[in-house]
Amino acid sequence: MAIKFHNTLRSFLFLLILFIHWTCNGVVAQQLSTGVDSLPETDTAYIADYKNLLTARVFLLYQDASFVLNPGTSEEIIYTPNVAGRIGIAGFYKWFGLGLSLGNSLFRRSATRYGNTSVLDLRVNAYGRPVAAELYLQNLRGFYIRNLKDAQGNFFKISDMRIFSLGCSGYWIYNHERFSIRSAFIQNERQKKSAGSIIIRATFLYYNLSSGNGIIPVEVISTYGINNHFLLRNGEFYSFGLAPGYSYTLVLFKKFYMNAAIFPGILWQHYQYQADQAFYSSANFTFTLSWRAALGYNTDTWYIGAGIVSGFDKIPGWIGNSTFYYDIGQVRFWVGTRFNWFKKKK
Repeated sequence: MAIKFHNTLRSFLFLLILFIHWTCNGVVAQQLSTGVDSLPETDTAYIADYKNLLTARVFLLYQDASFVLNPGTSEEIIYTPNVAGRIGIAGFYKWFGLGLSLGNSLFRRSATRYGNTSVLDLRVNAYGRPVAAELYLQNLRGFYIRNLKDAQGNFFKISDMRIFSLGCSGYWIYNHERFSIRSAFIQNERQKKSAGSIIIRATFLYYNLSSGNGIIPVEVISTYGINNHFLLRNGEFYSFGLAPGYSYTLVLFKKFYMNAAIFPGILWQHYQYQADQAFYSSANFTFTLSWRAALGYNTDTWYIGAGIVSGFDKIPGWIGNSTFYYDIGQVRFWVGTRFNWFKKKK
C-alpha cells in the first residue's frame, strides 16, 4: 500500500509540473512578445488588474466529501469522513496561488460518535488570461455511515475505509478580454462591469477505494437483504471529461458582484473493483453536470465573499442496475486584502 501511495504521489507531482508548465507557457509567451505584464487585449474598462500585488486571504472551508452507494434493495448508504470546518490561509501572485487549511477544535465532532478520520489535502491553481488550471490531491481514511444506525442508535463506523482522489481541470476562456475568471475565484482582479464568457473545461479524475473488511457492515447486509457483491473491498475509478460551459459575473454598485458558472459535459470513465466474491470491470460514457457560484464585495484594497462548488469531482458508477458515486462539495467564506510586497526598489 505504501509503495502504491508513493507512486501515486509521484504521479501527482508529475501532473503538477505539467499543468504549471502548460499554464505558465501560455502566459509567459504572450508577456515576452508584448514586453508587458498585462496582456494588451485586456479591456481596462471591464477589468481592474492587481496581479502585481500579493493577494492574501483567510478563509473558512466546509467540505462535504461523500461516497454514496445505492444497493437497490434499500435506501442509499452515504459514507462521510469525520471532517468538519477548516480554517485556512491562501496567497496569489500573478498567475500562481497556494492555500493551506487546517482542522480546528471549534468545528471538531466527537470521535466516539463519528469515528476518526485522517486527512491529506493539497491544492494548487494557476490562472492565466485565456487559460487556467486547478489540481488537487486528497487522501481520507476513516468514514461513518451518516444515514443509518445500529440497534443501539450508534452510527456505523468503517475505520479502515480509505478514499484517495486526484483531479486536474483545465479551462479555456473565450471572452478573456472582458471577463475575468480571477475576479470570481481568487480576487487578484476585479470585474468592473458585468460580463460573461463561454468556457471549455477539460478534466481528469481518479479515485481509489479500499477497505479490508468491506464497506458494508454485516448487520446492514442482513437487515436490508443486500447481496454480497456489494461488499466492496477495493476499487479504482478514473475518467476523462469535456464540458463546454458558461460563466457570468453580475456587478452591482461597482463593487458588489455575483458569479455563476455551469458546465454540462460528457465523461468517459473506467472502473474496476473487487467485491466479497467477485471482480467487476467496466467502461462507458456518462453525462455530468457541475456548477459553482460566488458573491462578494471587492474593492481596490480589500474584499470579502463566499462561494459554493458542486459536482466538479463526481464520478458515477454501476453495479448491475444499481449505482454508486463519489462527490466533493465545498462551501467557502473568505476575507482578504492586497499588499505591495514586490515593489522594486529604485
